[in-house]
Amino acid sequence: MPRLDFARTFFASADRSAGAGAQLRASVAVGGGGSLRCAGAARATAIASQARDRAPRMLMAHGSAAAAREPPRPQRRLRLPGSPRRHLGEDRNPGYDGPVVEVTMARVRTLLLGVGCLLVLLAGLIAALVALGLSSPTLPKQVVLAVNLSGPLPELAAQDPLARFGGGAPVSLRELHAALGEAAHDERVVGLRVHVDSYQGGFATTQEIRSLVTEVSAAGKWTASYLDTAGEFAPGNSAYYLASACDEVSLNPAGDVNLIGLSARSPFLRGTLDKLGIEPEFPGRGDYKTARFLYTERDFTPAHREMIGWLVDSLMGQMVGDIAASREMAPDQVRGLIDRAPYFGKEALDAGLVDRLEEWPEFTKRVEELAGDRAETVGVRSYLKRLRSPHHGQRIAVVSGIGAIMRGPSGKGFGLFGAEDVMGSDTVAQAFRDARQAHGVKAVVFRVDSPGGSALASEIIRREMVRTAEELPVVVSMKDVAASGGYWVSCGARKIIADPGTQTGSIGVLGGHLNMDRFWAEKLGVTFGRLDAGRNANLYGSLETWTDEQRAIVDRMLDRIYDDFLDRASAARGMSREAVDAIARGRVWTGAQALDNGLVDELGGFDRAVAVARELAGIGAEERVELVDFPKLRPWWQELAQQRHPDEAAAALAAELGQAWRTGRLAAPGPVWMPPVFVE
Repeated sequence: MPRLDFARTFFASADRSAGAGAQLRASVAVGGGGSLRCAGAARATAIASQARDRAPRMLMAHGSAAAAREPPRPQRRLRLPGSPRRHLGEDRNPGYDGPVVEVTMARVRTLLLGVGCLLVLLAGLIAALVALGLSSPTLPKQVVLAVNLSGPLPELAAQDPLARFGGGAPVSLRELHAALGEAAHDERVVGLRVHVDSYQGGFATTQEIRSLVTEVSAAGKWTASYLDTAGEFAPGNSAYYLASACDEVSLNPAGDVNLIGLSARSPFLRGTLDKLGIEPEFPGRGDYKTARFLYTERDFTPAHREMIGWLVDSLMGQMVGDIAASREMAPDQVRGLIDRAPYFGKEALDAGLVDRLEEWPEFTKRVEELAGDRAETVGVRSYLKRLRSPHHGQRIAVVSGIGAIMRGPSGKGFGLFGAEDVMGSDTVAQAFRDARQAHGVKAVVFRVDSPGGSALASEIIRREMVRTAEELPVVVSMKDVAASGGYWVSCGARKIIADPGTQTGSIGVLGGHLNMDRFWAEKLGVTFGRLDAGRNANLYGSLETWTDEQRAIVDRMLDRIYDDFLDRASAARGMSREAVDAIARGRVWTGAQALDNGLVDELGGFDRAVAVARELAGIGAEERVELVDFPKLRPWWQELAQQRHPDEAAAALAAELGQAWRTGRLAAPGPVWMPPVFVE
C-alpha cells in the first residue's frame, strides 16, 4: 500500500497488565515531520515509535489480537514558497534531498493566536503604564515641592506619561511657572526643595526662576537649595545665582563655589577666512551693528567693545544686587567676594555664601524632618497633575516665537554656531490667525526668544501680530534674547515686558557676501564655469567681488530695510525717528537699559506678561485663566515616533552644503540678525 501524505490519528489502550489503566494516544504525520504524543507506559512509547515508519498505520493493543483501522482525516496544508510541490498519494521528488516545508492550518491558527495574544498583552501593558502615568491621586495635606534643575530648560515640553518610568525629561520653564505660581498660594505646600545640578539656563531665564522662588518664600514657606558644586573647574555664576534665591543654600563638602564674575567672549572669523582665501564684504547701518564684524574683524572695534562693556556691567550689577539681597549682604561685599573667588567647600561656608556643608542624603533627610512626618515630597509634574484644579477658565493664547527668524515653517535648522531653533514665518503667522479666531480667547501673550534673521519673515510675523492686536490685547514677553529681528516682530504690541537681563534692541541692518573663488580653486581645486545673462546676475553669488554699481545697489537695500525698521519702532514706541535712531544703529541693551531708553514698557517675566494681558482683557483678579498654546504642541507619542528634530537640522546643513557645491555660494545670516553674546 502506498504511503499516505496526510495525518492519521490512532487511539489504543496499552499496558493494562500494569494495572495503571494508562491510555496511549499517538498522533503521527507521515512524511511531514509529524509529532507523536504518548501517555502511558514506556513499552507503549516504544510501540508507538516503531509505528512511525509503517504505512498504513494499524491500531495496536497490548495483549489483544484485535485490530481496527480508522479512516484517514486529511488536514489542509500550506506549502511555503520554495518548497517542492507534492500531491496526495505522491512521495517526495526522488531528485530532491532538501526538507519539505509544510504547515498545517491548525499550526497557522495557533501561530496567529499566539501573536494576537502577545499584541493584546503588549497593548494592555502600555495602557496600564499610561493609566498609571496619568493617574493623579489627591495631594496630601502637607507637601514639599521638589524641583530639579539640570541642563538647559526648554520653554515647552509635550506631556509624556511614560517619562516617569525612564527618569523623565527635564521640566520645562512653563511647567516651573505653573507649579511655583500655584505653590505660592497653595496652603498645602509647606516648603520648596531645589536641586541645582549642571544648570544651563540663560541669564533672563535664571532671573525668572529666581522670581518664582522668591515669590514662594514671600508667601511664608521655607525654601532650601542644594548644590553638588557651583561649577566644576568651570564658571559657576549661573548655578550659584539661581541657588542663592532660596532662604538657605547647602553645598556638598567636596564641591566648590566658582562665583568668579561674568566674562564675555566674541568670536571673530577674519583670520580663518584669510587662511582659507575667502574675502568677506559686509556693509551695515550703524557702528554698533556688530554681526558683520564677525566676518570682517579680528578683534573688537571701539564701538563693539563699548557695547559689550555696558552689557556685561549691567548684567554684573543685576547679579550682584540680587545675590546681596538674598544673602543679606551689601553689594560691595558681594563684589569683594567675587574678586577673591573661587571658594572650596569650607571657605564658601566661612564666607557666608552657603549655610551648610552636607551630602545629598543628609540634605533630603534634614528637609524631611523640617517639613514634618506628615509631609510628602512631590515633584513638579506630579504636583501639577494632582492639583485637581479646574482645566477651564478665561482663555489667554500664548504664541511662541523661538529661534532664528526664517521664511517657512518653524522647526530646527543649522546656523553658524550649530543646530538651532527656527521661528518660521508661516508657522507663527498662522498661530496668530488661529489665536484670534479661536473661541473664547481674550488676549494673547507673544513669547519671544530670538536673535532675528530674515527681515521679510520678521515683517510677515509682525503684520499678523498687529492684525491680532487690532482685535485682542497682545503683550510681548521677552525671554533671554529679543534683538534685531526679535525686536522687529515685537513692534506693535500693546505692551512689551522684558526681564532685566534680556538682550534686546539691536535696531540695525547688515548685508554682505563672501568671495570664495580662491578658496574653491586654490584650496579644493574646484573651478566654476561662468556665464551671466545680465550685468548684475552675479549680485548674490560668492565667486566675485562686487562692482561699484553692485555696492550701490546693496546700500539702497540696506537703507530701505533700516528706514522700515526705524518707522516700525518709532510708531510702536511713540517716539520720533531721530530719537529711535539715537538709541539704535545696532545698539544692544539689557532689559533694564531698554526700559530706561523707552524700548520696553515694564520689567518682568512670563508671569508678569500674563498678568498684564489679564488686566488689558478685563479679566478679574479672582478669575481662573487657561493658557492655550499656538501653535499647538505635538503629542508626546508623535514626538517619540517621529524624532524629527535632529533630522531637520541635518537636512538644513545638507541643503546648505549642496548649494555651496553646486553654485559656490555660501549664504550669510539675514540682515536683521544679532550674533550671540556669550556671557558666563
